[in-house]
Order: sequence, then C-alpha cells, then structure tokens
Amino acid sequence: MELLFESRLEVLRATGRLRFVTAEPEVLPEPVLRPDCAADGTGANIYGSVLSDGGLLRMWYQAWPADWNGRTVDYVGYAESDDGLTWRKPALGLVRDGPPGNNLSDLALHSPSVSIDPSAPPEARYRATGYSGPGRPGARADLREPGYYTAHSADGLHWVPDSASPRWRGGDVITSVYHPGRGRVEVALKHNPRAGGMPRRSIWQATLCGQEATAPLAALVPDAYDDVCAAARGYHTGDYYGMGMMPAGRGLVGFLWNFRHALPLTPGREYGVFGAVDVSLVYQPGPGEAWLHVHGRPDFLAHGRPSWTAGGIYTAANALDVGDEQWLYLGGAQHSHAWQLDERWQPDAARLAAMRGAGRMAIGLARWRRDRLFGFTADPAGELELDLGAVARPSTLVLNYAASARGSLRVELPGRPGYSLEEARPLAGEALAGEASWRAGTLLPAAPDAPLTARVRLEEATLYAYEVRPLA
Repeated sequence: MELLFESRLEVLRATGRLRFVTAEPEVLPEPVLRPDCAADGTGANIYGSVLSDGGLLRMWYQAWPADWNGRTVDYVGYAESDDGLTWRKPALGLVRDGPPGNNLSDLALHSPSVSIDPSAPPEARYRATGYSGPGRPGARADLREPGYYTAHSADGLHWVPDSASPRWRGGDVITSVYHPGRGRVEVALKHNPRAGGMPRRSIWQATLCGQEATAPLAALVPDAYDDVCAAARGYHTGDYYGMGMMPAGRGLVGFLWNFRHALPLTPGREYGVFGAVDVSLVYQPGPGEAWLHVHGRPDFLAHGRPSWTAGGIYTAANALDVGDEQWLYLGGAQHSHAWQLDERWQPDAARLAAMRGAGRMAIGLARWRRDRLFGFTADPAGELELDLGAVARPSTLVLNYAASARGSLRVELPGRPGYSLEEARPLAGEALAGEASWRAGTLLPAAPDAPLTARVRLEEATLYAYEVRPLA
C-alpha cells in the first residue's frame, strides 16, 4: 500500500484538526537470538537479512567468533525459524578452518544483505551485497581490493562472488532489499564526505538488477540539525551509520541508523567513533525521488530500551510481513560504539576481554501493525485530500485505518455524481484493507485521462495508508 507520509505530493490538502503521527513499535523485552556458539560467541548482530522463504524464516547475520581479536570480521552466521521467535543454528560446515560445528554461510561479507529476486534464473535466485577486502578475518582469499561486493546463490548457503573486484568503492556498511514495485534491488551504501567541517558517515543509493548496477547517488547527508538532535541527547555531533529499508507501494521506507558521537573525536581526523546508535524513519516517495525525514527527526527505536540495547541499535536490511504485522529484527549492542578502543583508537586488551565475555551483541525484534508506520489522525475531525492518479482499469479504493468507538471515515470523490459525502458509507472500527463504498457500491469511476481525487472525512479516526486496487 501507499503509506501516508506527510510530505508526499499525493497529499493535496489537509484541513480541520488533523495531525501527522508515526508508529510506536513494540520491542520484545528479550533477544530472540543470542551469541551462544563458537562461531558467534562474542556477538551476533543482525547486520544482515531475515527472509520468509517457502514457509521458513531464514536469517543471515554478522557473527563475531568466540576468539574475536577486535578486528572487523566477515563471518556470516545462518539461522532458521518456524515462528520467527525461536531460532536454530544448523551446523553447516561450509567455512574451511572455521570453528567446529559452525553455522557459518560461505557468503563471507561484512554487513551481509540477502534478497530473493523472483525474476532471476534459479542459479541466481538469491542476491547478496556486503563489504570485504584482502586479509580480513573470514574474507575470501582472491579479493583484489577493499570495497562493496555482490554475490549470487541458488540456495542462500553456497555463494558465488560476481567478481573478485568490488562492485562499488567505499566502506564499510551496505544494505539492500528487493523492491517488488520497482522490480530491482535497492541498495544503501555508506560513504564519508565532509559535512559541517568534519567527515560524516552518509547514505548513498544505487540499484542492482541482475548483473547490472547503477552508480551510487547521494541520498542522505547529515546536516546541522543532526548535531542539534545529538546535543539534545547528550552527545556532540551526529551522522548516519547505515539504513535498513522496507518497500511500500511505489515508496521505500528507511530505518536510518543515527550515530551520535561522544567526545573525543578521532585524533588527526576529527571523525566520530565513540557514541551510540538510534533509529529514525525516513521515506522515499518514488524511484529517484528525494529522501525525506519525519519532521523533528524523532527516534523510532532508541538505544537502552530495552536494556540489552544500551550501547546502540542496528536494524536488519529489511522488514517483513508476518500476518497482520510487520517485523524488523534489530541488533542490540551491550556497549557503546568502539567501547573496546582507547582514545587513540587502539584496542584495550582488558576491555576487549570483557566484551568477549559479556557477548557484545544479540538480536531482537520490533513489530507494529502492517502498513501503520505513518498516518493522519483527526481530533476530533478533519479532511484529507488525496491524488489517486489515473484509474484506467476497474478498481476499488482500499484504506488502512482505525477509528474510535464513536468515529468513522467517509470518502467523497469531488465532482463525480454518486460519490458525494452524503452517499458514502461510513467505515467504522479498524481495518488493514477496508474498501471505500457508496450507495452504488465499491467500484471507482473510470478516470483514464486525468487524476482522480479522493476527499476523506475523518471523525476521531486515523488513516495510515491507501491503495487503488485493480479488480482481479
């Protein structure tokens, strides 16, 4: 469905006592997957993906082995689940010289994202992106230089690199998700341009369609307001560590990892390395369009809530639909970013040992009602005017909404006989996909040559999303 982000141009007018609202997700109080084997004994972080595949939930995550030496690793843990809450780590034995009975995939990438392309040939049904380079722990031996790599697989376990050279330059965080509405993989890459007098982690966007990739373009670069947000939370400056994504209609939701820096900055580089990570919501209304922040940039997920995320929160590359909900797996850090380093950015042996003993990261879950990340709520009443675009085929208008016991929604199509507010049937209660209707029925009038406008009257109700749905 098309989510009702406040700034999208399809929102033509909002009148009356309407206000824009964002979701407050439920975060489970305890992790669903912990570091508890030789392959991930120091930490398990959902620096990766969770996919629903043939009735099975499959997870690819970053694994820090029990004997972690403090260096960034390219080990990819693999787990499976029937319900998304209880996970098992099958002994794959795919990584040569890996820990005994390990559950490591041979993907061998940092921040590994996996997606399924339904149009790809069987040998490349699974696509992956990640960062790597020569000599990194867990990395392939044939890599030529550091950078962002891609790979393909027939089963999600046995991977074939697309090249021994990187697809894109840069490092070291990359996420990707298949967008069914756009028919391609959307990619978010971290680059580090200067902004506000210092290097800042920023988000660039590219696309991947089979073996064809586009050059990255700037998507989200921190500005002075990110420093204001950091200062309001007790930090010094801010930037963007990475971003998970969720396709929604033509749009793309971003779960932006806001890294708030504590002092001191890195000597000689003035680069933020200490601090914590929170998550906010951003939105791209359509392909190639600008990314938009929620006004005020509030936290969607804040570190320390729950307590096992005290050092920061990092999300999966993707969210997924589970029944009437959407789930987003998250990595929670016990310690703040770079806690094991001293002020010269060198490992401290005692801190490193303490971090290994405590388990630096675990994987948890946030969830919310499907397609209800954004919305307009009426208190007590207001009207929202929407551009539905041209309607060339027989279609209905489907709404995701919730109303109070006394509330309702009615839809008017201005200038269309038989579709007045008086002829509209009220929508009461709540529904994830309720059809707008009038005395004559639910079918929208044909409008193949000009956009169709809908005026939604809300009485003590919230409208979250909509869709012009062609009849089968």
